[in-house]
Formats: sequence, C-alpha cells, structure tokens
Amino acid sequence: MKTIHQFFLLVAFCVFCSGVNRADSIPSGTGIFTKIMESRQLIQSGHIVFDSTYSDANFTVHKKWNIWFDKSKIRSEVIRDGIIEAICFDCYGKQTRLYYTTQPPPDPSGKIGLTFYDGYEKPSPMLYIPDPRWFGCLTLTIEAGQYQFPAEMYGLKPEGYTEPPKVVSDTVADVDCWRIDYRPPGITSYSVWVDKSDESRVLRAESRFDVVEGGKKVYYIDRVDSETEKYQDKIWFPQKLTYKRTENGEVTMTAEARIKIHALNDPLPPDTFSPKGISFLKPDTPVAWHLDRDRPVPSGELVWDGNEVVALDEFAKMMRESRRLGPANYFFMLLGIALILIGLGMKLRKKVQ
Repeated sequence: MKTIHQFFLLVAFCVFCSGVNRADSIPSGTGIFTKIMESRQLIQSGHIVFDSTYSDANFTVHKKWNIWFDKSKIRSEVIRDGIIEAICFDCYGKQTRLYYTTQPPPDPSGKIGLTFYDGYEKPSPMLYIPDPRWFGCLTLTIEAGQYQFPAEMYGLKPEGYTEPPKVVSDTVADVDCWRIDYRPPGITSYSVWVDKSDESRVLRAESRFDVVEGGKKVYYIDRVDSETEKYQDKIWFPQKLTYKRTENGEVTMTAEARIKIHALNDPLPPDTFSPKGISFLKPDTPVAWHLDRDRPVPSGELVWDGNEVVALDEFAKMMRESRRLGPANYFFMLLGIALILIGLGMKLRKKVQ
C-alpha cells in the first residue's frame, strides 16, 4: 500500500514538474521583440526586386519595384503601366528626397522635371518607399509607407506598456509558433507569430481596431502572412507577402508581393544613391528645387547635366541637340544662328545711324 502511495506521489510530482517546465519554457514577449529587432538590424544593405498587386472594391494595381538600400539611404524605381517613377532618400546629400517620373505632364507644354525636397517635410504618398528590412513585421501593404513610418510606431519596441505582451502557443501554416499579443497606447491591438524553433522568424503579423462609421461600429483586421527562407544562414527574409483586410469579417482589400533578392549585405555600386544611378534620367532634365538651402547657382533655370545640378545653358543645349540631329540639321541650325546675328547687327547699325 505504501509502495502504491509513493508511486502516485511520484506521478503527481512529475506532472507538477512538467507543468512548471512548460510554464518556464514560454519566452518573454519583450525578449522575442528584441530578437526580431536584432535580426532586422543585421540587414544593412541590399537590392531586391518584387512584383506587387493590390486590389480593393474600386480597382486593382500592379507594380514592379526595384529597391536599393544601405542604412539610411534608400532608393526605388517603380514601374506601372509602362511609366517609371524614381524616388530616393539621401541621394543628393543627407535628408534630401528626390522624385522623377517618365509620365508626361498634364499640360502638353509642361516639362518633366527632377524634383528635390527636404527629407523631413511630410511627403505625399508618391514619395513613400517601403523598407524591405520590415517586410512581414508590419501589418501594412507594400504600397504603404514603411520607410516613412518606422517600426517602433507599430509597437515593436514595447517599452512603457501598462501590460506586458502576452505569449501563447499557436500554429501558422503547420509551423509551431509563439503568438505575441500586445497593445501600445491607442486604439489598435497587435499580434505577431514567430517560429518556436527560431524566434526571429516572423510568419504573421496582425492588427485590430474598431471605429464608429455612420452610427455603426466597424471592426477592422489587417493581416500579413510571410513565406520566408533563410539567407546567409542567419537572416529570415520573405519570398512572398500576402496582405488581407477585413471589415466586420468581410474581405475589403488584398495585396500580394513576390520578392527576389539580388543582393543582401553586399557592396552596392558607388552611384546607387545619386541621381547618376537613375539610368533613364537624361542630361538637360529640368530641376525643381524645393530644398531649404542655397541653390547650386543663385539664379536662372536649373537642369541636371548628367553629373550635377547646374544652370541651364541654352547655347550648349542647342549645340548638343544639333549633334544629335545630324549634319544637315546642324548646318541649318548654324545658318539660323548666323541669320539671327545678322539681324541683330542690322538693328544695331540702324540705331547708330
């Protein structure tokens, strides 16, 4: 009888110990966030290309993105319907944002220009560049401004929370995960799913909030799922991102991006973060200067000459154009200049007489 009693005590002790071990094995939510942040900080530079498709009730948009980044510098070229847009941050000195598009201006007499902005001015949505270092961590579409709005704005640095993040066991695509539920100050609550075997691998991110619209409460859920592969034996990087928004359970927006890595933590060409790196930016492109600093020249029209921003030289432009058009046109252009000079000479002569 004593032996049986001891046996049951031993079983109870083992069950108790296993429960303690299971409880102790649940990691800290802030510890997981630290691992995510550290893993993203390993990604210093790179060049990626991806195709994204965004759909809602009104339209579907397909874009192809080329993105180069190196610490604070980031540049993109976006192709949509045959039109290319170039956007770059820190491409003409620090805290400078530039924009260029091949889309013809609305006014037929207008000019396509290279535009410079102060980087900390609030840019329009067309000047957003998604930062690949945060792909999959934030509940945003590729079209949203992941560079303009850094990760800490979405609670990935949870210092000062009134309640610590809650960690529970869950699964995503048959992968055993930890789900971290947390709520920074504000109306939005968040969850992030990470692989239990490597807590720096993010497989899903979700945000939830509700607002009253037209006297009716609408409950929003934004979710991003990531299909990831390990790169350089230490960096988990998504190959595919899938975004979905639901409003009261009904899907209202979707987005998908397929990603290809051309370089990661490798040296980039020296002109990558310069207007010279934009291959379709031609010499004599007009420049719109919106920087709160001295212009390269005090007055006159500005142009990009292929190497720097300079004052417009009409005569040099005319000569370059004549060489491009060929010998016959070059002759007629010189003839035109000669006639203009003769005309000016005759006017001066009349004034003297």
